[in-house]
Amino acid sequence: MNQVILASHGELALGALDTIRMIVGEVPNVHAVILRRDDTEPITGKVEALIDGFADEDDVFVLTDMLGSSVNNAMVELMARRPRVRVVSGMNMPLVLTLVLGDAKVTPSELRSVIGEARAGIVDCANPDVSQAVTAPAPAAVSGKPSTIELARLDYRLLHGQVVFSWVGKTGVGRIIVVDDAAASDEVKKSALKLAKPSNVRLNVFTVERALSKMDKLNTLGEKVMFVFGNTHELLEFCRSYPLSEVNYGATANKDGAVQFGGKDGSVFLDEAERADTRALLDLGTRIYVQQTPSYKRVDLESV
Repeated sequence: MNQVILASHGELALGALDTIRMIVGEVPNVHAVILRRDDTEPITGKVEALIDGFADEDDVFVLTDMLGSSVNNAMVELMARRPRVRVVSGMNMPLVLTLVLGDAKVTPSELRSVIGEARAGIVDCANPDVSQAVTAPAPAAVSGKPSTIELARLDYRLLHGQVVFSWVGKTGVGRIIVVDDAAASDEVKKSALKLAKPSNVRLNVFTVERALSKMDKLNTLGEKVMFVFGNTHELLEFCRSYPLSEVNYGATANKDGAVQFGGKDGSVFLDEAERADTRALLDLGTRIYVQQTPSYKRVDLESV
């Protein structure tokens, strides 16, 4: 397992840890250690206490706030005494998430690649420089064979952290198809979605009608595909013409008259119209489950 320690001055590491939990849920292999202005003990002791509790086979990554900081300098000194510790300065969310969610050992060359991809996530969104992007190889596709729908998800936020980091990593998809009439008709929304997608994953943003018209072609591409729907109405419209065996309810916006589903920590709130759409989907034979990220418990939705 990759054990990831976030180390910073002030509350930065704690804030990053809170953000990680919002995106992927509770994960046992990410930790935060901070150095406050009035601390009388060095940060090194806190980090070493954590490391001593890890399994011998775990790799340890300490991600610090910035190169040259006293925290980073202390961690570099620690690295000299602890051979399995690797220190990376200048933490950001793509870097943290990639290491937290990865299962395999990370070689030095792979770590350099991960750092390069994390740097590519720092973008002037008004003037993105695509020539600087670090692109990992796209997942393999077998042309002429049917594509497989690895995940069909309902999420009013469409393409965002939970989808990009959690579900793409879990499913290994090479293409994401966003089905949302409003987004497909709005060039600004489409541009934002293109910026949010992983560099090695293809993205289409379609209306329901256009998505249905593309299904025959999709089934010759031999790709692993994820569908993301923005609302229950368009999800039901799609399924009436192209049935989906299973749908993940990830998040719907809370609103007056909505009922929460999936437990107290869930992000699915359905009003009467959405509940009616959901009942119609169940009547079509679609299996529906609530699950924000793979680390959350799956809750089957059998009635609303």
